[in-house]
Amino acid sequence: MIQQNIMKVLKAKQLGLFTTIREDFPHSCYMVFFFKGLTPYIATNKNSQKVEDIKKNPNVHILLGHDGDRLDDNFVEMFARAEVIENAGPEEKVWTEELSRWLEGPEDPNYVLIQMTPVKIGYVEKAGTEPTFIKL
Repeated sequence: MIQQNIMKVLKAKQLGLFTTIREDFPHSCYMVFFFKGLTPYIATNKNSQKVEDIKKNPNVHILLGHDGDRLDDNFVEMFARAEVIENAGPEEKVWTEELSRWLEGPEDPNYVLIQMTPVKIGYVEKAGTEPTFIKL
């Protein structure tokens, strides 16, 4: 049941908060996520600071689901280890027009994928309740 609830949030919400560690402190930014099962991916420029952050410390945190419209929205939080994939094949690359602000297209030489391997995923039914976690 919990995994079904998690999958519903992952399918419904692609915009989320992505947190890396920078200079010993968390650093967050909004990103568009793509999922293959429970595995999240983001596309970014290889010269971005988040790529450097991951090379120094691969531990990341993701929040998805709560979009601010209602205080009691359900959401998912994920603890994961990130890996930068610099030579992704065409079948792996993800593209939306929103990415054109940072990249010229999926063939841009600066295009990289960040793949995250989940370690622990939490589902929160509504704000103010404790998350229910699954460990992977």
